[in-house]
Amino acid sequence: MSTQNHNSQDHENKQQPEQMETETSKIDEPISLPKIAEAEIATGLKRLYGEMLAEPIPDKFAGLLEQLAKVDRKPEQPT
Repeated sequence: MSTQNHNSQDHENKQQPEQMETETSKIDEPISLPKIAEAEIATGLKRLYGEMLAEPIPDKFAGLLEQLAKVDRKPEQPT
C-alpha cells in the first residue's frame, strides 16, 4: 500500500470536530424506553441485587466493619 493511499484512508477514518460534537450530544440525551422495557430492567436489577443482599457478609469484612464501629465510638482526643 502506498503512503498516499494510507494517508487518505487515515483522513477518511478521522471525524471532523463538528461530527464529534453531534455524536457526543446524542450520548447525553436521555433515551425514552417503552414502559415494558423499564419494568423488565427493574425486575432484573431487583432480582440480581436482591440475591446479592441476601448473601452473608464475609467474616473478614464483618470484622473490619466492627473495628471501624469501635473507632467511631471512641471520643475524639483534643488536639
